[in-house]
Amino acid sequence: MPRVRIATGCHPHNAKHYDDALEAVLRERLADPRTAAVGEIGLDFHYDFSPRDDQRSAFRRQLRVAKECGLPVILHVREAHDEALAIMRDEGFPEAGTLLHCFNLDWDVLEPWVEAGCYVAFGGPLTFKKSDDTREAAARVPADRLLTETDAPYMTPEPLRGTVCGPEHVIFTAERLAEVRGCAPGEERAALLRRLLENARSLLDREPTAWQQQAARQFYADAFATLDGAVPAAADGQ
Repeated sequence: MPRVRIATGCHPHNAKHYDDALEAVLRERLADPRTAAVGEIGLDFHYDFSPRDDQRSAFRRQLRVAKECGLPVILHVREAHDEALAIMRDEGFPEAGTLLHCFNLDWDVLEPWVEAGCYVAFGGPLTFKKSDDTREAAARVPADRLLTETDAPYMTPEPLRGTVCGPEHVIFTAERLAEVRGCAPGEERAALLRRLLENARSLLDREPTAWQQQAARQFYADAFATLDGAVPAAADGQ
């Protein structure tokens, strides 16, 4: 069973709840060495479940936390790619990496993100009948920046669209990705799949950061200090 890794963050839908107390909880979660990224964070101007100013503020604050912790970010961006890119440029892209999650638009939108060195994950929309622009974009992403994903339980790929998406459905997306990149069945396609796995592992399956290691040491130091204070000293002769 592959090792499961965690991403944690305040989604733009919930940005109106982001405050100092929530950020303190976020930091606690990020200290877990299984946590590999801060996300999904970003901007969603389609649903606007949180006010846009709250989304912008939460996005910026979490970018700063991610850079402090030495972790990559996983971005959810919907109908806000230009503004999200401007914020990323203003705050600075995390050295640990940036993953643009479930991309489903065209190359004109994607190109500046790729030029900035971002990873790009393609999910079920890559297989949809009307997604020619997305497939053309996927064909142009450098091989060392490609990932696949499910976005489960949403975005189920063809031919199962309309059912609940699961991790096993990524095979349909990977197959379509290989086709649009001209990788024939056999060794050529196997090489692409190995590349996708290597990309995912290099970005997300990493050793604990220095910040996480320090946080773990502090956690145990505080825990033992609390334990020592709670246990009465043994009586003489006992």
